[in-house]
Amino acid sequence: MNDFRELYRAYSWRSDNWSSGFIDILRLEKQVYSHDRENGITLDDVKDIAKWGMLPNPDLIEGSDRVLAPNTFYDNFGSLKPQIKSGPIAPLIDLRKNIFKGIGPTYFSKILRFAAPRVYGAIDTRLVRVFGKGDDSKQLHDWLDLEVNLNDTGTSWFIPKWQEQWPSGYKRWLDILQTFSLMLPADCLHLDAFVEHGLRDKGVWTCADVEMALFTYASKRIDNSGIKLGQDQGR
Repeated sequence: MNDFRELYRAYSWRSDNWSSGFIDILRLEKQVYSHDRENGITLDDVKDIAKWGMLPNPDLIEGSDRVLAPNTFYDNFGSLKPQIKSGPIAPLIDLRKNIFKGIGPTYFSKILRFAAPRVYGAIDTRLVRVFGKGDDSKQLHDWLDLEVNLNDTGTSWFIPKWQEQWPSGYKRWLDILQTFSLMLPADCLHLDAFVEHGLRDKGVWTCADVEMALFTYASKRIDNSGIKLGQDQGR
C-alpha cells in the first residue's frame, strides 16, 4: 500500500518541495484566495499560475481582465460556499467563457486548484497517462476516461479540450480526490504556514493535497519505467 503522507512530502515541482515550504504554492494560494474575496480572479492571476506550471508562452493567454467574479468561491467571511462543493464545475464554465485562448484543460484545472484547494486538484498529462487513457506504456490504473494525445511531432503530451470526456472526466477526477480525502486519516503533513493562513485544517486532507501525492506517484511511474515517449507539458 502506498504511503500518501510520504508521497505528499516527496512532491517536487521547481521551487516547490517540502524543504522550501512549498513556497510558490503557498504564495499562489494566498494570492488567489485574497483576490476572490476582493475584486475577483484576474487574467494576471491566470498568467502567474501558467508561469508556475511552465506553460510555454503564458503571455499569449487572452481573456477578460477579470476571469471570475468576486466571491465565486468564498463568502465575505472567507468560508467556502456550499454551492462550490455541490457544483464544482460551474466556475469552470465561467472560466471557459472569459479566457479566450492560450490554455486548455490542464491550466483551467490549475486555476481552480489554487482558488479552492479543499475542493479541487489539478489534472495534467502525467496524471492522465497513469490513471487515464492514451499512453498504454505508462497506464497503471483505469480510473479515468480522460485521454492524452501526442502532438503532431510526437514530442509532447497534451489533454485535448475537444474530447467528449472534458469536462465530465474532470468532475470524475474531483470525485476520486474527494473520496481519498475522506478516507485518509487526518495525518497529512501540512506545513504550519498553510494552517496559519487558513488554507488548511491541520492534518485534514484536501483534494489538492491528494492530487500532489498522486502526482508524485505518477511521476515515479513515468520516470522509472525506462520508456521514453514524448514529454509532459509542465505541471
